[in-house]
Amino acid sequence: MLIRRQNSYQNVNYQQGFTLVELIIVIVLVGILAVTAGPRIFGSGGVDQVVTERQLISLLRLQQQRAMQDMANPCYGISMTSAQISPYECGASINAARLIQVPNTNTINVVSSISGAATGFYFNSLGCPVSTSHATVAESCGQSSVEIQITGANARQICVQSQGYIRPGACS
Repeated sequence: MLIRRQNSYQNVNYQQGFTLVELIIVIVLVGILAVTAGPRIFGSGGVDQVVTERQLISLLRLQQQRAMQDMANPCYGISMTSAQISPYECGASINAARLIQVPNTNTINVVSSISGAATGFYFNSLGCPVSTSHATVAESCGQSSVEIQITGANARQICVQSQGYIRPGACS
């Protein structure tokens, strides 16, 4: 038996909340703020060193491959100053896009027993690091490894081992 009461309505409490569209809009806005304001608030924290390290590893590997492919010209390598690192290709002019600019917050140090390695070095036809005098007097592999240290907010190292293997990290 159903009894119906007149003029009585059940009071339904609807829960209040955000709709899916509102939540997505808020998430997108927070994401945009994180991408734009985050690096300014929290700083780059060593990103410069990582970028310089990756660019330098790429440049070293490219110059090493060129030295191994062009056996007639023994003068492929890199030259370094405190402000930039540039490829050296037998005196040919280098496109400005290939230069690696060293940020003001970074310093570059070279640890090697190869003479003059602090300002640059070459690769021989086997891909081993040699001194810049290799262009006139042929040098063999196994002389010394070259460790390039990038210091700033964080320290990064690149090792060019005496047999030519290029890797991130310190030479040991």
